[in-house]
Order: sequence, then C-alpha cells, then structure tokens
Amino acid sequence: MMHSTVVNSWLAMAKDDAVEIDPDNINHEAMSNMWRFSPTDEETPQVEAADIVAFIGQVIAARSSALAGEQMLFYCWHDAQCRQLRFSLVSRSHGRLPFRCEVRETQDLALIAERVVNGDWRNEDFMQAPSEDGDEPEQAPFILPVFVVPVP
Repeated sequence: MMHSTVVNSWLAMAKDDAVEIDPDNINHEAMSNMWRFSPTDEETPQVEAADIVAFIGQVIAARSSALAGEQMLFYCWHDAQCRQLRFSLVSRSHGRLPFRCEVRETQDLALIAERVVNGDWRNEDFMQAPSEDGDEPEQAPFILPVFVVPVP
C-alpha cells in the first residue's frame, strides 16, 4: 500500500496507458512505452522507497493483465543524469534491453527504489569517501542496475 499522494497520482496516470508493441524496432517500442517520474522539491519528503516498490508492483500487475498473450519485458531503472525513475516495456523477442551501456539485471526492485529515492531525490551520500591519504577512489566502470521482469 502506498502512503504517498504523489506516487498515487503517478499510478493513476501510468497504470492504464496503452502499450506499443513493435517486435521489429526495439528503440521505437522502448521510447513509446517509457514513463518518467521525479517529484518536486516539495513532494520529495513524501516519497519513500517502499512507495516506489508498491507503485512499480501495481504498474506491473496492470500491464500483466492488459498484455495477456503478449511476451514483453518490463524494466525499471534510475536515470541519474535526469534524476528520474523510469520504466518501459519491450518485446521479449528482441532478446535484450535497449541500453547502449553495460547493464546488471536484477529482480530486486528495492535496489532501484533506494537508489532513486535516498541516493538521488534526497541526496543521501551513497558515494565512496576519499581514502585516508586523500586520494580519490578509483572510478569503476559504469554498470546500470535495471530491474527486469517478464510480463505477463
């Protein structure tokens, strides 16, 4: 159950949206089915990671019933550059997600929710601190965590 009126309003907008199915063009399909969410500064304190998990779960349930018979992948990620929670759907027949960077698929939606809510929207420090000798930590290669689940 979601306690945030902000997240409830997002659900009202997104849950019944039409889904574009284009097994010949993964980018068209991904862009047509993408939703983006980010609270205002005033709304941010109302949003908890648990609300995001419940929100995405309800979107998945709505998509699953609407897409009966279609083989799709629902995926969700944190776009740090835009400070947004994003999700979309693509046909499973593509055999991949439409990212040009390396991704780490996860079934742990809380990982994405914590990252976007606490690590970004609330600016809590999840970054690695400099070492005791003052050197900056070595930058690891960028790997995007993406929550992925087949629907229906």
